[in-house]
Amino acid sequence: MCCHMSTPLQISGRALHRHVQNALCLLSRPNSSAAPTAPSSPSKKDNTQQNNNAHIKPVFHNRNPRNLELLTIASKPEGYHLDSFEVSYWHKLLVRLSWGKISAEVVHNNGTTVVSASSGEFGIEKLLYRTADSSAYKTIGKVIARRCLESGISTVFCDYKPEEGTKMDLLLKEAQNGGLSLEEAPVYVPPLPQTKGVPTKPWDIIS
Repeated sequence: MCCHMSTPLQISGRALHRHVQNALCLLSRPNSSAAPTAPSSPSKKDNTQQNNNAHIKPVFHNRNPRNLELLTIASKPEGYHLDSFEVSYWHKLLVRLSWGKISAEVVHNNGTTVVSASSGEFGIEKLLYRTADSSAYKTIGKVIARRCLESGISTVFCDYKPEEGTKMDLLLKEAQNGGLSLEEAPVYVPPLPQTKGVPTKPWDIIS
């Protein structure tokens, strides 16, 4: 009967391999027994930066491109004398009917569309029985007025003069009931020093 005996060199090699594996396992685990480190206190530079941000700046730069239009200071295009349509406006309301769907757009004088609404939109079309009946015109008037007010536009130029009781008349009335004014204010002209009865500036607050 013979048995296989491990040599001392083989035993030490296996033990060393086992110890290396145990050490790697311990190193890979998070050290939960270590004492928590105290949060570092903010530096003096960070405190100074926070204090500077808390102060109100004496000069404020308004980067809104519509700011001069809201103050009625921005100029309006004059166009030409032979133009068949009016071009002296900041924002104009356009209503179109195409493919059995009514759409309303507010267009800037540079040609870009600022706000739009259409009865072909999924959220609006699924609530309508038809996309071009009187109910659709009323809905588009409400929606375009709401979107204009949310965009900061409260007045638009409108050259439509529909007859009483027509679909266009219903749309314009719903837009006005929604808070949208269909007449823009004139451009503010600074009065001359010798002018009597200087008008109040549009941006002045009257108590």
